[in-house]
Amino acid sequence: MRIIYLLITFILLYHHTAQAQCTGTTISVFDITTDSATISWPAPGAVAGYEYAVLPATAAQPTSGTTIINLNVRVGGLLPGQGYKAWHRTNCGGGQYSSWTSISFSTVACGIPATINVTGVRGDSADISWTQINPGANYQYVVDTLSTTPPAGTAINANNTRIKNLKAGKTYYVFVRTDCGSGVFSAWASTSFFTNWTTEIHTTTTNNDIKVYPNPATNYIYIQNPSTQPSHITIRDTRGQTVQSATISRNQGTIDIHKLPAGFYILSVANNNSIKHFNIVKH
Repeated sequence: MRIIYLLITFILLYHHTAQAQCTGTTISVFDITTDSATISWPAPGAVAGYEYAVLPATAAQPTSGTTIINLNVRVGGLLPGQGYKAWHRTNCGGGQYSSWTSISFSTVACGIPATINVTGVRGDSADISWTQINPGANYQYVVDTLSTTPPAGTAINANNTRIKNLKAGKTYYVFVRTDCGSGVFSAWASTSFFTNWTTEIHTTTTNNDIKVYPNPATNYIYIQNPSTQPSHITIRDTRGQTVQSATISRNQGTIDIHKLPAGFYILSVANNNSIKHFNIVKH
């Protein structure tokens, strides 16, 4: 019996000593992005390998991990702006493992483009740019006459582009969001702009027999329209904002514009399911 007791004691002592010699190491996390990070650790000596795991910050300590023999690994598929904990332990061979060591970190949040700028606006084109989230970031953008938030956009690996094939005298809405990878996107940032009309001005402007005069004008604008139906008149500034509206009866009318600030305006005449536009200048 004494021999058996000594043998068990020796085995337990050997197991305890082996486990005590199988030590873990500190780990570090770097190159953290919105969806990935690199974890690394130093070599504690001649060992069989390592195990690692990257789990949400609130998750319990793992019972096992991914086997690896390298001293670092790039972990992807993470979510932006989330807290995580990287776990690591040493495989010392013979079924012996060190205790788990861990380190907490958070991925970079998926930033929203802060400012959208619209420049070089013409009747059929405009340049759009936005604040860069970080070098090499990917984005999606949409330019449309609809103000509703789009479900998706055109992918681009830059923070500027020129939009072509626009229509003159239209309000356009620009939407931009950051593509943070793994199917994750930021919220949309948005702004709007108005495409220019041509700047050619005539004393009497005619569009399909509709006449608008004088032009430039100071106090009144006169409209002659061959239609026998009432016409709805809308005056917009260069931003596309309606500044005045009126209805004229049948084929002629007078619009009082003396309260409008001096500048360029777009006057629209709508009737019979059609609409005509005129550039006017207020002195």
